[in-house]
Parts: sequence; C-alpha cells; structure tokens
Amino acid sequence: MTGMRSQAPTRGVQKKDSESGERAVPKVERSATTSHWMQLQRTLGNRRVGELLQRDMQLSAAPTEIVVQRAPGLPTKQDLERDGLTAGTKFGFGKTSWGNLGDALVAYEKLGNTDYAAQKEQLTKLELIIGEWRASYNLRESSKKLKKKDPAKLLKVNEILESIEQRRAVIQEAEAPSDGRDGRRRAEAFSKREVIAPLTKQQEIVEEKKEIKASETMDEYLEKSGYKQDRNYMSWGNGTIAHVSWKAHVGSGDANQRLAIAKMVSPLLTSWKVYHKFDITQTPEPIDKFLTVYPPDAEEDWEFIVNMLETALGGFATVDVTGDMPVGETGKVNMRHGQNTPLTSSMLRGVDVASDGKVGDFTKMVGTAVQGDGLPLWELGGKLFFNKTETAEPPSKLNPNTIYMAILVDGRIVPDKREEPNPANVPLPKGVKKFERL
Repeated sequence: MTGMRSQAPTRGVQKKDSESGERAVPKVERSATTSHWMQLQRTLGNRRVGELLQRDMQLSAAPTEIVVQRAPGLPTKQDLERDGLTAGTKFGFGKTSWGNLGDALVAYEKLGNTDYAAQKEQLTKLELIIGEWRASYNLRESSKKLKKKDPAKLLKVNEILESIEQRRAVIQEAEAPSDGRDGRRRAEAFSKREVIAPLTKQQEIVEEKKEIKASETMDEYLEKSGYKQDRNYMSWGNGTIAHVSWKAHVGSGDANQRLAIAKMVSPLLTSWKVYHKFDITQTPEPIDKFLTVYPPDAEEDWEFIVNMLETALGGFATVDVTGDMPVGETGKVNMRHGQNTPLTSSMLRGVDVASDGKVGDFTKMVGTAVQGDGLPLWELGGKLFFNKTETAEPPSKLNPNTIYMAILVDGRIVPDKREEPNPANVPLPKGVKKFERL
C-alpha cells in the first residue's frame, strides 16, 4: 500500500523467559569475578545489576592469581640493552662473552624467588662469564683497542658483581639453619595455597642429611673435570715444570666458598692449559695456598692470568699467603719466585761449583756460583741444600727448620728462603705489579 512506512526496528526489545513477563537476563555464575560484574554494569546498567544482586547473586572476590615470583636482585638483559650495552654483530672474545652474559641474566631471571640452589649455581656462572669478559677487557685495554662502550660495560659488570654479592648474602640469611629450610617449605606451600606444620627436629636432621648427600663435593667436581689426586692436592696439567719460576697462589678464607672458587677458576685455567692444583684438605680453617698456579708457556701471559684470577675472585674471601707477595689491583693473588723441583747435581753442568770433601754421607760444595752469604752448601742423595746456620757441620735433620733448599738461578746457587717472596731477586713478570697495602 502506497503512502505507508515500514515499521522501524524496535530497539531494546527483550525476550520473555517466564509467564510473569520478566525480561530474560544473561546467565551469571555465582562465582563471577569483579571484572565480570563491571562488564554487566556497562551492558545492562546499574539498575539491572541491582536487581541481580537482590536475587542473591552475590559478588564473590576473584581468586588470587598465583604468579611465580622471579629471582630478584640483578640487572636484566633488558637493562643492558636499554643502556645500549649490546654484544655487537661481529664475532670476538669480548662480544661473545657479553652475549653470554645477557643470556645468563635471562636464565637467572626465570628462576623462582626461593629456588636458592639454582640461583647460587647461576650466580657462579654469571661470575665466570664476567671473568671471561673482564679478561678480554684487560687485553684490549693493554693494547689500546677499547671502544666507546667498553668502559660503560666495565661499570655495569662491577654493578652486577656487587648485586651478586648482595644476593648471596640474602640467600645465606634465608638458608640459615634456624629457619631457612623450614622457611623455603613455607614459601613453597604458600604459593600452592597449602598449610603445613613446621618440621620436627628429627625431620630437620633427615632433610639436612639429604641435602648434604645430594650436594657435590670439590673432590667430585675436580675429578670429573680431569684432575688427578696427589697427596692432599688435585692437580691439572701435563708436561715438565721449570726448576724455578714465578708461581701464583690464592689463599681461601672461607671453607664454604672453596667449591665455588674451584668452579669459577678451573675452567679459566684449563682453557689456557695452565698447570695448577687445589689443596683439598678438609678443614674449616683458612688455607693460605688453596690454589697454586704454575707458570704459563709464555711469561708475558702472567699479566693476563693475574687479571683473570683477581676478577674471578672478586667476591670471595681470600687470605694473604705466607712468604708471598700480593700482586695486581686487589692483592687477592699472591706470587713467589722459587723452587718447583729440587736442584740436583746433574743440573750443575757449566756452573762453577766443585766438591770440597765428604762429611759422613754429606758432600760439601764450593765455588763462585755458591752465593749463600756464608751458608754452607751440601749435597745428599743428589739433592743440594744450604744449612740455615753458618756451622761447618752438615745438618742433623733434613727439615725446613734446619735447611734451605738450593735453587739455581742465572748461574747462581742461592738458598730458597721460604719466608721471602723473591730470594733470588728476579724481576716480576712483565705487566705484573706488586700490590701495596695501605
């Protein structure tokens, strides 16, 4: 029919869901979260939401979402990238280590807040990577090949090392015997919405034994890393050691850190194929020669090794080594020049020394090469040594209290006085400086 308009669509028409004529409403579960009710308010309006509440559709709080708390306390890879401290695109020792540092920070960040064992392991890995990068930095610094961003990276790794020590302190506090183990159980239970009773004393002992049994000892770590046991040492390396040379020592002040030091230092020294050994004596007391490092193939590598060691040892408790000279920037590494192998009569070819007769089983040696400041030189069983006193008689006992072992240095036979770091007055290796304590 002309002149008639079609009816416009009706807005807001609601379907009826009962004989009473009430309008149907969307089905709402009683466990609706706050966000769901806010959505209903936006779509139905406050009045309809009020009607729903009057029908006993009570609001219930949204269940708390359990979020894994990530391991805190360190800068993130994003922090490095935000400051422009990226690894670069070309291959290189320093750039590779910096890239590894970023990946290790990502791995650390993913650990749980109370996963202390994994955190400690990752902190040690981070220190190892930083040690590799710092070694590369020192090489580039000495050859004046640093780039603009390298000093900024140096500041950042120092910041990370400080953060690592702070985190270790937090972990040590959390793992205190009084409540650390029980505290971890409670934290884990809380994350699962569980309630648990505290451990009994007997349960504490059982748990502690399990942890001790599960932990790796230093002997086990070194053995699987290719070290061989010799008396109270675990040694790595093959080949002939020079009769005399400079040696580096590191003293350990904390028995609880010795495995961590070994894990930090061992890969660095083995990668450079440097002969070294660890003292594995089981004692809570300090060990002043916990690590001994013998000379590298090239003496100029000593500078690199000292820098590498003191960087790796940054956060560990060390002690001075008796009879040694502290060196480097921190004094954590000590050095001494002296005997590695005994001086034997077969090593004296071309040296001005001769026999001056026998006294019992001892042979007295004399000559211009003998420079013991009046101390007599003796030979017994092919080995040479000095009396500690100027007496004409041979020593009654062959022990460190009565004799000095003799060493041959540049055609001179001199006593190896163990209380002195450099009895033959040999210059320090190039690039290595004596550390002066304030």
